[in-house]
Amino acid sequence: MRNRVSDILKVWCNEFKVVRADAGVLIFLFLLPFAYPIVYSAIYNPEVARDVPIVVVDDSRSGLTREYARQLDATQWVEAVGSAANMEEARRAMAKKACYAVVRFERDFSQKVGRGEVATVEVYCDMSLLLRYKSVLVAVTSVASEMGQSIQVERIAHLDNVCIEQVGGEPITFTLVPIGNVSQGLATAVMPGVLVLILQQCLLLAICFLGATSRERARVNGGVDPMEVAGVGAVARVVGKSLCYFVLIILPGIFVIHYVPMIFDFPLNGTVLDLVVFFAPYFLAVIFFAMVVQRAVPDRESTFVVFVFTSVAFVFLSGVSWPRYAMNEFWQLVGDCIPSTWGINGVVGMNTAGATLQQQSEPYIALWMLAMVYFGIALVLEKRKPH
Repeated sequence: MRNRVSDILKVWCNEFKVVRADAGVLIFLFLLPFAYPIVYSAIYNPEVARDVPIVVVDDSRSGLTREYARQLDATQWVEAVGSAANMEEARRAMAKKACYAVVRFERDFSQKVGRGEVATVEVYCDMSLLLRYKSVLVAVTSVASEMGQSIQVERIAHLDNVCIEQVGGEPITFTLVPIGNVSQGLATAVMPGVLVLILQQCLLLAICFLGATSRERARVNGGVDPMEVAGVGAVARVVGKSLCYFVLIILPGIFVIHYVPMIFDFPLNGTVLDLVVFFAPYFLAVIFFAMVVQRAVPDRESTFVVFVFTSVAFVFLSGVSWPRYAMNEFWQLVGDCIPSTWGINGVVGMNTAGATLQQQSEPYIALWMLAMVYFGIALVLEKRKPH
């Protein structure tokens, strides 16, 4: 019995040594349980999407519609960032992500209310993120209800011997016109962005694996990887490797972005040419980003730590599951440095909302800038690498 207890203690102590010597295990056991709750709670605080940007199209141009728009802007759910002369102008603003909903008042809105008829507010809402839709819906519903009650009270006050039932129903109602995710399904709302992230994470995992394997070979060969091409400069190594990765990701990229939406009936409103042109800087930015990250991966096993730690974080930071404007400035800045943030923004805008590449110029230019920045960093790191 004493020997068995002694053996158990030996195994117990030895396992502590094994865990202490493994940085990846220590990260999983100690860093992630503390880091994940803090990071994700900070990103998701507050728990609701507030101040969703909206644009107002007021064809009525009356005091009643101006008051409705003022009360909408006064709610915590939406923020009226401007007005548009017509729906065409409003749709352009939505395509550029300047707003995520359009509230339109019909021309005879006030006249209908004055005649005791039901006046309708048209709400065009970007359905690519259901949290935004919920906030817009709550704001429009609450204002319509409050103003409707006020109008009912005024009607009753001006009538003699009339019961409330005879006054009629709600004087103001609204119709919702979904833009993009017409089915309002979770997969349709989330998966177009997740598909873009999948491509980034596949490249990140593969390039980090290759870099870690190279370092492992170098450690057993006097600090030099025998499989590296000797006698070439840093630019040739960075460009040559990146071109290889770029060619290899083309076929998987076509499948993920074009055929997967077709198979599962996800929105596919962007033109093939626009998507091809957009994905060129996206893949380059991801490749150079991965070539920078892989310098911090000492071995193949640590690659999985990078993959697991970044995957969920990148989903949150990209705005797929939580609107980026609801995050504080620090997390928005962190998200701006990740290629998938801009890639998701552009692809969702084109495939879900039907925007053109010209309308998605901001994420397109941002990806080219990230590609150049990470290329420069990768080049500097490559020059410092022993050969």
